[in-house]
Amino acid sequence: MTPAQDSAFDPIGPNELELIDKIFQVELQVRRMSRKCVEAEALAAMLIQAYQSGIRDANALSALARSIRDHRPG
Repeated sequence: MTPAQDSAFDPIGPNELELIDKIFQVELQVRRMSRKCVEAEALAAMLIQAYQSGIRDANALSALARSIRDHRPG
């Protein structure tokens, strides 16, 4: 790995995964959604992407998930 790649690489550790998973589990329950459906996979990807883009606060991640839930069609 080059020095530029190394400084940009910021893996998600166990504590961070636990935080994301807690928010994910709450959303699955609220949405009454199986974790094995396409929508759940999209939600998980969105939470991980948001975390990686700098949203590290649990309340902010939860608010983002809620806003997407509240604005989805159907």
